Amino acid sequence: MKKFLILCSYFDGNSTGSLRMRALRESFIRYGYEVVVYTNFFPGSDHLDDVFAPQDKALVLERKSKVIATFYRVYRKIKFYVLGIKYHSFYKVFLNPNCSSFDLRNLSAVIVSVPQPEFVDVGIALSQQFRCPLITDFRDGLAFEPLGHDDLISRYFNLRLETRAVMNSKLVVSVSDALTENFTQRYKDRSNFVTITNGFKDPKKSSATLKENQDNGSLHVFNSCDDKVHILYSGAIEKSRLSIFQSLEVFEDAISKLEKHIADRLDIVFIGNYTEREIVKIQGFGRIFPPVSRDEIAIAQGKADFLLLFTGPDQSVVTMKLFDYLLARKPIISIGNAPTPERILRESGAGKQYRLSDTNDIMQKLSNLGSNQAKLDTDIDGYCIEELMDSFSKLVLESVCDD
Repeated sequence: MKKFLILCSYFDGNSTGSLRMRALRESFIRYGYEVVVYTNFFPGSDHLDDVFAPQDKALVLERKSKVIATFYRVYRKIKFYVLGIKYHSFYKVFLNPNCSSFDLRNLSAVIVSVPQPEFVDVGIALSQQFRCPLITDFRDGLAFEPLGHDDLISRYFNLRLETRAVMNSKLVVSVSDALTENFTQRYKDRSNFVTITNGFKDPKKSSATLKENQDNGSLHVFNSCDDKVHILYSGAIEKSRLSIFQSLEVFEDAISKLEKHIADRLDIVFIGNYTEREIVKIQGFGRIFPPVSRDEIAIAQGKADFLLLFTGPDQSVVTMKLFDYLLARKPIISIGNAPTPERILRESGAGKQYRLSDTNDIMQKLSNLGSNQAKLDTDIDGYCIEELMDSFSKLVLESVCDD
C-alpha cells in the first residue's frame, strides 16, 4: 500500500487554509492509501488518527510573555537562516521520539504545502532521508509576491528556499496561473509545474447544518422587506494580505463619486475582523458585523444581492473567499488585478472583475445595480474542492509511478 506524508501549516478543518490539505488527505484515503499528517497544533488534533500536531514552542512561550516569544522567534529564524533546517525546532520536533509511532518507512512521497517556509525545508530533508519524491504545493509565493515580509533579506532567503523546493520537487503545484507562469519563466529547464486552484466544499456535506441555521435565523444582516441593494463582503482584508487594502480604497473612491440618492440605495455590509483604518473607511459607507461561523456567512451570502471581492494589486492572489462566493451563486463584483479570479468569474459567468484603475467603471456598475437578485445559473462544478484534490492526488500518483 502506498503511504504519503503531508506537511502543512493548518489542518483544523475550520480555517480556510486547512481545507485544501484536508481534502487531499481524504482523496488519498478514498483511493485506499495511507496518509500521515505533520502540522501545527490545533484543538482536537489528538483525536485524529495519523495526525501529529505538536505545540509550537513559540506559542507556549507566548502564553507566558509575548516579548520572550518574539525574541525566541527571531532567534529561531536567524538560526534557521544561518545554520539550516536541522537546527530548527520544527525539524527536531518532527523527528523526535514522539514521532516513532508514525512509521515513515516506505514512504511513497512527501507533500508539503507552502506558505510556512520552515515546512518546505523539513519536507526536503524528510524526502531525502526516506528517499522518496517531494511534491510542493504553493498556496502563496515565496520569492514572487510573498504573503509575509518582502524586504531584501527575506527576499534573498525566500528565493533560495523556493529554488531548493523547485529543484528538489518531482511536481510543483500552485493555486494560481500567475504563480505557475512565474515558475515556468524563472526555472526554464523545469516542466513540472501545474495549476490546481482552491475550491468550495461539497455543499451536500453541509446542507443539513445550513438549513438548521437558516431555520434558527441566528444572523440577521439584511432587511428583506426594504428596496435597497444588499452588498456583502465577508472575511478579512489586510489581515489576509496587506496589499488587499488597496481594493478597499478603490471601492471607497467609487462610492464617494456616486450621487447621494444612488449611494443611499446601497446597503453595504462587511462581516469580519478589521483593522482600525479599515473600520474608519467602511463606516463611511457601510455597516460592520463581527466574525461568525462559516455556515452563518454562507447564509448571509445567499441573502445578499451582490458579493464583493477584494484581491488587491498582486497577480497571484486567489482567495478562498472567491470559491465560497461561487457556491452562493450571487453576482460577484471583484476589485483587483489578479488574472486567475478574473478568468474564473468570466468562464463561470459568476461575475466581473474590475482592475484597481477602473474606478469610473466600478462607479457605473454600482449606479446600475438592482435589488432582489435571483441565484445565478453558473458553471461552477469544476471548482468543488473534493474533485480538485482528486485531480491533485492523481497527479501525485502519476509522479510517484514515474519515479
